[in-house]
Amino acid sequence: MFIFTILTAILAIILAAVGFYRTSDRFTVGKRIEQIKIADSQTAEEELSKPFIQRVLLPLGDYVAKLFRGYTPAEMAERTHKKLVKAGLFPRVTGVQLVGLCWFSASAFVVLVFLTILALGTPGGEFSYTDPFNIVLLLLGAVGGYGLPQFVLSRKVRTRQEQILTNLPYSIDILSISVEAGMGFDAAVGYTMRKIKGPLAEEFSKTLNEIRLGKPRLEALEDLGDRTGVDDLKTFITAVVHASRLGGSITNTLRIQADSIRTRRRQRAQEQAMKAPIKIVFPLVLFIFPALFIVLLGPAFISIWRQLQ
Repeated sequence: MFIFTILTAILAIILAAVGFYRTSDRFTVGKRIEQIKIADSQTAEEELSKPFIQRVLLPLGDYVAKLFRGYTPAEMAERTHKKLVKAGLFPRVTGVQLVGLCWFSASAFVVLVFLTILALGTPGGEFSYTDPFNIVLLLLGAVGGYGLPQFVLSRKVRTRQEQILTNLPYSIDILSISVEAGMGFDAAVGYTMRKIKGPLAEEFSKTLNEIRLGKPRLEALEDLGDRTGVDDLKTFITAVVHASRLGGSITNTLRIQADSIRTRRRQRAQEQAMKAPIKIVFPLVLFIFPALFIVLLGPAFISIWRQLQ
């Protein structure tokens, strides 16, 4: 019994000491330091899991943009911002970052052209600052380097708009059928968003989020057209907005717009088919006809040449 009492007292002292230590400032500080270390390691893993563009190029664009801030027109930065919105890259990429990448690309191209001139230029590897040809090459390198990110961005915008234009007729059909079945317009947009994939579904999701956050429906729809820059989508949104403001039937408007969009898609396909014979002329003349002439007339020319000898 005495031994049990001693063991109980020792256990109570140990528990009291542990409890006192865990409630002390030293233990709290050590626990906080461990949490910070864990958070830092998780942050480092998240940073390393990001693409190379977000980890290196975009911060580099920010730094270079600060250096060339006084040399960049405000109109260019605003135009770049609009392109980024149409490409679906904003806010992951800002206009300032892209302009900084343009300046960095221009500097890199100038250095590359300079090294190429030194490697392939005059004997001795000396660069002539008075040679107009070298100056023109450096200027072309600067202009080409500056325009390369803008060209890639324009291609991204064009590709995204083509994807939206491809999915638009099917989406408007689903939207029209959903509204005719008795669904509300917002619910029909959400149902259409779940049935399609791609940029148009993303834009519908952004529009619904704006409406849920309190933005007026008509204003959110107008912003949808401005974000995408697709003329057919703008026409559809304009018709829906006018019908809503004038008290017209949304169902009839959606049905008419669906037919109109399908007609325009068929007309675009016919236009592309009519352009095909003209576009195929240049590959025929430059590549196919020469090879065909060599295959057909080559043996005849060889026979004639042998007979003349």
